[in-house]
Amino acid sequence: MPIVDKLKEALKPGRKDSAEDGELGKLLASSAKKILLQKIEFEPATKSFSYQLESLKSKYVLLNPKTENAGRHRGSEEGLIRKQGNEHALGSDGVPAPQKVLFPMERLSLKWERVYRVGAGLHNLGNTCFLNSTIQCLTYTPPLANYLLSKEHSRTCHQGGFCMMCIMQNHMIQAFANSGNAIKPVSFIRDLKKIARHFRFGSQEDAHEFLRYTIDAMQKACLSGYT
Repeated sequence: MPIVDKLKEALKPGRKDSAEDGELGKLLASSAKKILLQKIEFEPATKSFSYQLESLKSKYVLLNPKTENAGRHRGSEEGLIRKQGNEHALGSDGVPAPQKVLFPMERLSLKWERVYRVGAGLHNLGNTCFLNSTIQCLTYTPPLANYLLSKEHSRTCHQGGFCMMCIMQNHMIQAFANSGNAIKPVSFIRDLKKIARHFRFGSQEDAHEFLRYTIDAMQKACLSGYT
């Protein structure tokens, strides 16, 4: 017997199907309607909800229970930190405050502080697409651009030689001053080996790798004033 006939027989036992009213869809709809329209009777729970919570708690193990011993242990750790010469107050997360703040959080802006025209494009100097794409991404990162275009870094930079932040700052200023034109990223090419020793001018490199080394060089330039 086909599955359709078996369903019809189960839905309407004891009744012969006919062509007019034996359609499976109608039978399913009528049966579903009977079930959905049934009145639901609610009864008060025999046990309170707190009992269920207690039973659920027994299924789990606390990894960091808040006990008096833990509090005393934490206090001893904080005392040890203070004894080691760390006079900085602990934050809400228990991590000591930084000794030096490179850039105040309240001054950080994720939006452009002023409106600029689209900056200059970059010439490909021979397999430098990896470098050009990375520089363009950094140039149009608002927090970094806001800081470098203010020229604040150059006023406080104490590095006599290679400085990745100074290179990025000079490039951004030049890029936004030449809107509609194309410039050559010669400053990056000139110091390519200082960014990463294994980079070779003329060879195709990975953009993600260049970005990582560029950001690392920029971080070292920021930290150099505090070492």
